[in-house]
Amino acid sequence: MDLMRLKKIKGKKWIVLYIFYNINFIFFILEIILLEPYWGEINLVFSGWVDIKINIVLIVALITILPLIYGAILLTLKTRKIIEKNEIKPHLVNIILPILLLVIYNALYLVLLDLLEDYKYVIFQVLEFYSIFFYLALDIGLILLLIPLVRFVPRIKDVVSERFLKREIKTKITIIIFILAYISSFTLPFFKVPANILYGSLPDKPLLIAHRGASHLAPENTLKSAEMALKYDAVVGIEMDVQISLDGVPFLMHDDDLKRTTNVESVFPEKEDQRACFFNISELKQLDAGSWFADEDPYGTITSGIVSKIEAESYRGIKIPTLEEILNFSRDHGLFVDLDLKGIPSTHPYYSDSKEIILNVTLKSGIDLNKVMISTQDSSFINLIKQLNATAIILGYSGSPTIQEFRAAPYNYSYINTADSYSNDEYRALNAADIKVMVWTIDSTERYCELWCLGVDWVKTNVPYKFNDLQNPIIYLSIEIYYTIWFSLIASAIVLTIFLIRRKKL
Repeated sequence: MDLMRLKKIKGKKWIVLYIFYNINFIFFILEIILLEPYWGEINLVFSGWVDIKINIVLIVALITILPLIYGAILLTLKTRKIIEKNEIKPHLVNIILPILLLVIYNALYLVLLDLLEDYKYVIFQVLEFYSIFFYLALDIGLILLLIPLVRFVPRIKDVVSERFLKREIKTKITIIIFILAYISSFTLPFFKVPANILYGSLPDKPLLIAHRGASHLAPENTLKSAEMALKYDAVVGIEMDVQISLDGVPFLMHDDDLKRTTNVESVFPEKEDQRACFFNISELKQLDAGSWFADEDPYGTITSGIVSKIEAESYRGIKIPTLEEILNFSRDHGLFVDLDLKGIPSTHPYYSDSKEIILNVTLKSGIDLNKVMISTQDSSFINLIKQLNATAIILGYSGSPTIQEFRAAPYNYSYINTADSYSNDEYRALNAADIKVMVWTIDSTERYCELWCLGVDWVKTNVPYKFNDLQNPIIYLSIEIYYTIWFSLIASAIVLTIFLIRRKKL
């Protein structure tokens, strides 16, 4: 389109609004897609909040797609009008409604990000994983844009108006903006080096700890989920949540209550809201801890065929295991077992003795203590471990300590157990300092590959089947090749700019 004709078009600001509106909603849809590894988890979290089983991801997707369709139709119709008549005059509704929807949806989006907490970082991690291609596309696009841009610069004065500022000032501002945009885009890859860029050789592949067993393939915290984890060679251990029953028996359960993962409502309707730790072990053993998985398909693995319907049906009637049962299983199969000790109320009869009971059961099982992992900063618990002569247990430092904090800790910690809360440089520094790191809970293939490149030692995951067969990270580059690419692009941009300017002068 001729620049002078563009200048004469009336109402083009509304086209700009509609383009921005559509990009905004496309971005929302993209973020929903990027969260795919955690859709099931997010649905469960929201269902717990409202106490109703709800597919919040599907609902959010639908209420995002509808305004996007509206925006796409609006942009198409108004673009056609502007081409035909060099003018558009949108109806008042089509001026107010897009602005209103932008304000409402962006406000809700910010609230949603706050509610999602750790899940929101997955969006940025996946985008970072593919950022090499984004950088390339952007910089190559800008290089190609140099050809029309160099021709356009001398004509800026003819296009801009005299409103608010003089043409000369507007021209200088526009040129400065162009220069800053080019400098920023070409230097960004140096300031934000992606996680999948190697500063040395590729570290060893992170070992897998199956979170609550292979919990997307079988009911969590059950012997069956532990059995499913054994199918994958990269799995070296299982993580299990431990509570104490009312009669002092350690058993496996993550939630405070039993409603999500058992049929407690039908077996003990008068106690369905009671905390799990206030049931006797004989009562807990009456519950069905597997049918919920077959009925609800919480992670979509049955619908997708990853878990067969026949296999899912076999989960019905699965019982809540005791700690002794899972320790025996881990001992017999040579697995590491990562014990996550859940807190119990101070009114519980075994509140003061719970940790000692758990340690005694562990010692009695005969499991190799060098295969038992516990993350804690509880000094009384660590002293108890020493008193019971269980110092072979692998102690983990929970959180995100600095190298100095980790080394200055008063106990002999073997690794850091973190919720993926370090920066890329911090992970690289921990690896260089030979400090072992375990990250929980990673279900995104992209993030797993990034952590591999960053030198993480263990990853807890619900989906070991995604990572088991990876021989290498799916995308990675050495820092030397990475820098060579960007220096080559910068050199190309400079050479092309000089050539175009000289040619124009000639």
